[in-house]
Amino acid sequence: MINCSVTAICTIGSQFMLEQLMRQEDLPDPMSSEEARAKVSKAEAEKIGKWIDIAESIAKDFECSAAIDRIAIIRRGLGRGMSHRNLCVELRVLRETLDGGLKNQFIYRYPTDKARIFGNWKADWTKVMAAFPSAQKDILACVDLWAMSHPTASVFHAMRVLEHGLRALAGNLGLTFDIQNWQNIIEEIESEIRGLGKKLPRGLAKSERLQFLSEAAKEFVYFKDGWRNYVSHNRANYDEHQARSAYEHVRAFMTALSSQIGEVSTA
Repeated sequence: MINCSVTAICTIGSQFMLEQLMRQEDLPDPMSSEEARAKVSKAEAEKIGKWIDIAESIAKDFECSAAIDRIAIIRRGLGRGMSHRNLCVELRVLRETLDGGLKNQFIYRYPTDKARIFGNWKADWTKVMAAFPSAQKDILACVDLWAMSHPTASVFHAMRVLEHGLRALAGNLGLTFDIQNWQNIIEEIESEIRGLGKKLPRGLAKSERLQFLSEAAKEFVYFKDGWRNYVSHNRANYDEHQARSAYEHVRAFMTALSSQIGEVSTA
C-alpha cells in the first residue's frame, strides 16, 4: 500500500507545463535559433532538478518505469548542459509519459473525516510510540485500515499494539511473554502482583505500584475478553464505529501504560 497526495501529482504536471511555456515551446512565436541553442543555467538546472526529484518519487510510487527512464535522460542532459529547446521537448515527453503511466492506476480517496484522523495518527500516538517504538507499524496499520473502511482488520492490529504493552508489563515483573497465550501470561502477571503485595514494604510507593499493576492487568483481561479473543479466532466482524471504539480504548490505555513502562522499562 502506498499513501500519496493528489496535490503532488497535479502540481508536477502544472510545473512542467509552466517550464515549457516559459521557454515558449507552446507559443505561436517560437524561439529564435540563438535562444533555442542557449543552455539552461546552473541555477535553473538546480531548480528543475528539485521538481524532477518529485516526479521521480511519483514515478517510483506508481511503478512508471518509462517515466523513470525519461527522468534519467533529463538528468544526464542537464548535467551536460542541455539547451532550452531540448529541455522543453524532454519535459513534454516526461509529462505525457507520467500521464500515460497513471491512466490505469487505482487510487483510494480517504473520506474527509477519516482523512483528518488518519493525518493526525503520529501526533495522537506520540507517547505510545516513544515508549513502544516497535509498535509503530501496527499502530499505522490500525488507523489506516480503519480509515480505508476495513474495521475488522483495524481491530486485529489494535490487539497487536496491545501485545507490545502486555510484553512490557510482563517484563516489568520479571516475566517473559513469548509463546504463552494471553490468558496464561495474564494469570502469571496477576500471581506476581499478589506476590509483590506480600513482599513490598508498606507505604505510598507500594500502594501506587500495586494500583498501577493491578489496573493494567485488569485492562488486559478486558481487552482479551472484549475484543482480542473474538478477532483473533475469527468469531466476530466489526463495523467502523466498533473499530473506532476499540482503537481509541487501546490508544488511551497504551498512553497511560507508557507513562510508567515501555519496551525498556522506565519504572
